[in-house]
Amino acid sequence: MSLLIALVGFHILLFLYGSGSLSLLYPKFRSWFYYEVAMLFGPLLFVHLQCLVFNKKRLKLIDTLHLLPIIIFWFGYGDVLLMEGKVRNEYIYENFINRTMPWNYFLAFQMVIYAIGCSVFLYLKRFEFRNKHRQYALLLVVAYMFSAILISYLTHYADGWRDFASYYLILTLLIFGVAYLLFKYPDFFKQIRKKYFSSNLDKTDMLRIRTKIETAFAKDALFLDRSLSISSLGKILDEKPHHVSQTFSEFIAESFNDYVNKHRIQKAKKYLHDTKYSNYKIEAIALESGFNNKVTFYKAFTKFTGLTPSAFRKQKQ
Repeated sequence: MSLLIALVGFHILLFLYGSGSLSLLYPKFRSWFYYEVAMLFGPLLFVHLQCLVFNKKRLKLIDTLHLLPIIIFWFGYGDVLLMEGKVRNEYIYENFINRTMPWNYFLAFQMVIYAIGCSVFLYLKRFEFRNKHRQYALLLVVAYMFSAILISYLTHYADGWRDFASYYLILTLLIFGVAYLLFKYPDFFKQIRKKYFSSNLDKTDMLRIRTKIETAFAKDALFLDRSLSISSLGKILDEKPHHVSQTFSEFIAESFNDYVNKHRIQKAKKYLHDTKYSNYKIEAIALESGFNNKVTFYKAFTKFTGLTPSAFRKQKQ
């Protein structure tokens, strides 16, 4: 998120440079990084949403696919970027419609695609967000979607490069507006949550759901299901997913992931302590306990016990 905010500021500086007289005095960097930086907004937002849901810590190889639009841009416009500064300035001026303008449409299209993708992701994973993160994510997605719509409109209807100043002005005011809103009215999101995200569950209903959760975990060991989610748990309990989510956040006072992992760690500790499983590797213990991989298992085990699984096993031995 820090990188995204920094790139937004850098992008605004690039616009001021490229649309003003500075680009005529110092044409060397004209059009450099402008499109590439803007094409990173959507990917950074999408990855940030993944971090909120999946507690994602590192990028994976598949995440490099987000750079595909930038690579396409380099192949299609790289010859212009490699021109000498003054030559590039003249070339852009003379061939703006047929060479530069298509990439403006390409950028607008890329932003719209990510706006739709982030919106769909937010909707599908809405019950897996922590309550305080859900409204935060909603605000980010709405802001990005609004920006994508505005830049698409300006790309199609603007008469000149300077017309895009309204986009950057609104983007800047939006960022400061949100910051002021959160600073001045810290309960603002709580009001939105009560109006749009909360249900009419009372304590009796949440007590009933908590009892069903505890029974299902103790009797059926649902936490051993590596694909368990709020949605699937709701189906098993015959309860609405958002009711289950609300019960976790407001009544159990623990996130769904922490609740599940805590039970899995208890199971893993029994395996590590039992001599019958002394020949099991740590990864096998992780899978037997309901974790998808060893890395997630190590993080959760260390979080709840203060020891690594290997250290815990040695200590017990």
